[in-house]
Amino acid sequence: MDIARAGDRGLLLALGPVDAPELHAAAARARAAEGVAACVVGHSSLLVLFHGQPDRDAVMRAVKSSSSVEKRESRRLTIPVSFDGPDLEELLARAGLSREDFIEKASRLTLTARYLGFRGGFAYLDGWPREWSMPRRPTSRARVPAGTFAIAGAVAAFYPIDSPGGWNLLGRTRMDLAYAIRAGDEIVIEGSGGDRAGSPRDAATNGGASHGGAPAGLELLHAPLSTTVGAYDLSRLERGMPPGGPFDPVAAAVANAAVGNPPGTPLLECAMTGPRARVQPGLIAAWCDPQLRVTFHEGEFAIGRIEHGLRGYLSTGTHRVDSAVARREDRSVIGAVAGPHDTPLREIECEVTHQLDRVGIRLRPLREVTLQAPADLASAGVQFGTLQLHPDGSIIAMGPDHPVTGGYLQPMTVISSERWKLGQLGPGDRVAFQA
Repeated sequence: MDIARAGDRGLLLALGPVDAPELHAAAARARAAEGVAACVVGHSSLLVLFHGQPDRDAVMRAVKSSSSVEKRESRRLTIPVSFDGPDLEELLARAGLSREDFIEKASRLTLTARYLGFRGGFAYLDGWPREWSMPRRPTSRARVPAGTFAIAGAVAAFYPIDSPGGWNLLGRTRMDLAYAIRAGDEIVIEGSGGDRAGSPRDAATNGGASHGGAPAGLELLHAPLSTTVGAYDLSRLERGMPPGGPFDPVAAAVANAAVGNPPGTPLLECAMTGPRARVQPGLIAAWCDPQLRVTFHEGEFAIGRIEHGLRGYLSTGTHRVDSAVARREDRSVIGAVAGPHDTPLREIECEVTHQLDRVGIRLRPLREVTLQAPADLASAGVQFGTLQLHPDGSIIAMGPDHPVTGGYLQPMTVISSERWKLGQLGPGDRVAFQA
């Protein structure tokens, strides 16, 4: 087992060749270690995240311990699948099976969710027969419908939401599987050759991932590029959901404090332009801009274009709280920790592209990164602040709505106190990441 720092509050444990039961048993023991906030299961690794400073020795002892730890209850889900996908005939020809024989054999399989990733809680399922394996398609399809059952190699999966994909499409279910499957769950397929793939209303318990409507007491009259965000919640990662929360947690905390709200109270996050809104009588709204300047509003008001950064925050409360806020430092340099993947990179200067949202920010290195990133890394957990180096030389800085795992090189991780700088980066900005 190899262990590496993953930012200032995380450790990445590479476990080597393990099967799914061993992987999930190690995850259960890691979660039981003192100070652990979450443990994200990768293909053969664990990303262990802490409330504070990581305790490397405690995690090592816990994972290597022979003591049994009560595992999180796994579920056995039966999912009806209509096998009528566009790539099914190719599989039947490879395997020398009739459709009827294939459906009968597939309905006897028990698949295990090894880990989660990609989008919408996409679950990578172990247990698909190797003699039925097929390589990924050479070209991805632009849109694979939600509920599609597919394979790549000897791994099976359901596409939980509409998304691009290069897997082989064998069938479909009408069940709502967005964030419905957890790592360790057992999946039983109830196969058919006709249109008996379940009702569109059928769904496993998934908890959802939407942020909801406007904050309490606020009527939004015009609010482009805005969303209501609550507390940053690491426990969501273990369900395949992003942790959410504000992209600039410092500015969000200032806005909430200005009207007497505790940290984590839901508030409005706006990008590029503030809202036109109306606050309920008896309440007051506080707007915090990228420079942590606070303005108070009652009745109907409009904020306008956001300057000196990308995001501002609007909260509502019962009373005004005046307090001094320290001036912000230069955000053109962002502090990071090297790794968790071992590379010689210690500084990367980049320009922000127009491809950015709450999932992540695509960056163009200003100087060529000579390190060649592999294209076939086993997927490992990622977090808010992870930097991914892609084979094409581009870099992605993960935001608060990031996927839970990824199969790209992670040369640096932004430290937790510097994440707010990512939230204020806009297209064309230049920034240096320093480990």
